[in-house]
Amino acid sequence: MNRTVSYVVFTLALLGLCGTAFATDQPVIVNIGEASVLTNPGSVEFKFIRHFIGESLQNTMEQYSAFIKTVPEAIRSSDLQPMEINTAPPIITSLSEKQVQASFTVIFSMALFNTAKTGTVQFAALCDKMIAFAETMNSTLAFPELVANDPESIMTEAVAHATENAYPPAEAVAMAVKTNIYAVDRVEVLSIEWVQRPEGQTTEVPQIACLAKVQVTYALSPQ
Repeated sequence: MNRTVSYVVFTLALLGLCGTAFATDQPVIVNIGEASVLTNPGSVEFKFIRHFIGESLQNTMEQYSAFIKTVPEAIRSSDLQPMEINTAPPIITSLSEKQVQASFTVIFSMALFNTAKTGTVQFAALCDKMIAFAETMNSTLAFPELVANDPESIMTEAVAHATENAYPPAEAVAMAVKTNIYAVDRVEVLSIEWVQRPEGQTTEVPQIACLAKVQVTYALSPQ
């Protein structure tokens, strides 16, 4: 399911209307198109963050190492069954305070939660377990992030729709100035953004959206 939005910024460049000095330049229209593609998430990521402060940075790093080693066993003993556990390298967040940030991400499949009747309740129960686990680990829990099963194909679809959306308004402007679009000169992807709580959802289970914005340059027929 996809929801498309299109807005345009037209640049009529050198349309042969500015005198003979520009007669040899290629006339173009530059247009921006957007598209938003909705999809069910394939997994959910919970990120935990904890900071350590020691007498020295070496001591703080030792605290970090000891903490990170406890993560897998702590998850297993908490009756959790994640798909994956990823630990991040330490980040020195303050030299003067000798502070180091530790973080790890616990990833679960969304297969059990993509059902209208029980999925939302089960997902809420998982979040409750993550909150309790964060307290056990003396960590801060970030808001859960939903991830698409095949993000590359969803991004490709969003870019394709955005490119399609750029064409009709550009064609209308070409017709208004008594010319035709000859070819696509260039397509530039301006941005690709994943929206965690998109508007316009029509399903009973939470979805995420991939929002793509492209800039398309169309070559016009010579005057």
